[in-house]
Amino acid sequence: MKRGPATGALGLIYALTVLFLLLPLAVGVAYAFNTGMMGKQVTRFTGLTLAWFPAAWNDLSLRRAVWASLVSASWVAVLSLAVGAMLGHAMVRHPSVTVRRVLSGLSYTLLIVPESVLGVSLLLFYSETGVPLGMATLVMGITPVEIAVVALIVRARLLTLDPAIEAAAADLGAGPLRVLWLIVLPQLAPALAAAGVMAWTFAFDNVVIASFLATPQVSTLAVYLYGSLHYGPSPAVFAAAAAVFGVTLVALCLCLVLLARARSLGKAARAL
Repeated sequence: MKRGPATGALGLIYALTVLFLLLPLAVGVAYAFNTGMMGKQVTRFTGLTLAWFPAAWNDLSLRRAVWASLVSASWVAVLSLAVGAMLGHAMVRHPSVTVRRVLSGLSYTLLIVPESVLGVSLLLFYSETGVPLGMATLVMGITPVEIAVVALIVRARLLTLDPAIEAAAADLGAGPLRVLWLIVLPQLAPALAAAGVMAWTFAFDNVVIASFLATPQVSTLAVYLYGSLHYGPSPAVFAAAAAVFGVTLVALCLCLVLLARARSLGKAARAL
């Protein structure tokens, strides 16, 4: 198959797009090693140093923000995994076509609604109902979007499973719960793990909803980093951002590995 000028042009556009997306990340990581001037970050490099990484760790407010992000992201991942798995299962296995369509529509709606609109709505709702802002409201605000993410991943995996295997187990006397536990869940395990990692990553990095629901006592790392940019951030902020980027990259790579494993298991099951 001959490659024409259009193919080369598309490849060039793709390469430039990827470069445009990755270059700011590379610059941000590079500035984490910049010495800076008078404890502030500057636009030019003044020297290489690793001192800002321990400085970021010794910053009490920064450590509190990291801890708040870890706690909130963990709770969001657990809740979204529990509810999203059931939602994804119902989107495929529920006997009513209408119910399946309604659940699918709700899931896609959660992903389509802008997070800024959702954040403002939640803030107004909590204010009008007198619910004090804190860790619980932050988790409840971020969880719905992650439920939709988990549900769609589980749905995609369930669509590749052979219902005949479940029917055969039922014919042999296994009840619905036993079929779910022994047949469905083992095949869903890689997808559930990938969905959990993805939900945790998205919750940890969430800045839009968290900025509306954060308080002086409960502020996530993403909100802390965004707020520090208005006051001339120190290189320690860039060091913290680089560390977060590394953790996020590792989590997403793990997610890709688990999704690839789920696809390979699905192909092996279909081959049998």
